[in-house]
Amino acid sequence: MARNKIENHLESIIEGFFARIFKSGLRPVEIGKRILRVIDSNRSVGVDGKLIAPNYFIIKLSPDDNKKFLEIQKTLRHDLVETIKQYSKKEGYKFIGTIHIEFETDNDRLIGTFDIIAAMREDQKNSTGFLKNDLGQITYLLNQVTTLGRHPGCDVVLQEKAASRHHAEIHKRNNGVFFIDKNSTNGTYINDQQISEHQLVDNDQIRIGNTTFSFNIYE
Repeated sequence: MARNKIENHLESIIEGFFARIFKSGLRPVEIGKRILRVIDSNRSVGVDGKLIAPNYFIIKLSPDDNKKFLEIQKTLRHDLVETIKQYSKKEGYKFIGTIHIEFETDNDRLIGTFDIIAAMREDQKNSTGFLKNDLGQITYLLNQVTTLGRHPGCDVVLQEKAASRHHAEIHKRNNGVFFIDKNSTNGTYINDQQISEHQLVDNDQIRIGNTTFSFNIYE
């Protein structure tokens, strides 16, 4: 069965990376295996007869476990998303939106236990704006935090020599959308001014090396 093969692959990838960190207690691979089972139990059938898988996941952890996972959430989230994509491709599942994973603290949950809530959600494309590069390619800002850099785990992977591996982040806050340079080597320029943190407004021009994006709210 595809799930058994994916689970074994997941164990070799995730456990190999995190084994030194999680020598006891809740292990990341347990979350990975559970999320595949949750996908199977929450799948549906579309009007065209194709199988549709959930794409929105909330992982509820105890306060202690969530604190322990905090520093590796970005890497773990990337690995889980890739695992979900591989498994769904093998099973023939489709998604109605971008895969999104959130980690949430459940104050009533015992340490070492967790729960996963799954749902199907369409992308809300124009809710908080998007980036458009020089080629006209659009990246919608769907996550609470969007990462940019040369590292393949970033949400926006920059094919740019002047970019750092983890160059910058875009944060959605109650009072707006903020572009934050993560102490990159060569810096970030918005509207030709070097910034460390900048609140984005419609039609801001973002430059990293020779790569330019425009931030827009409306298409």
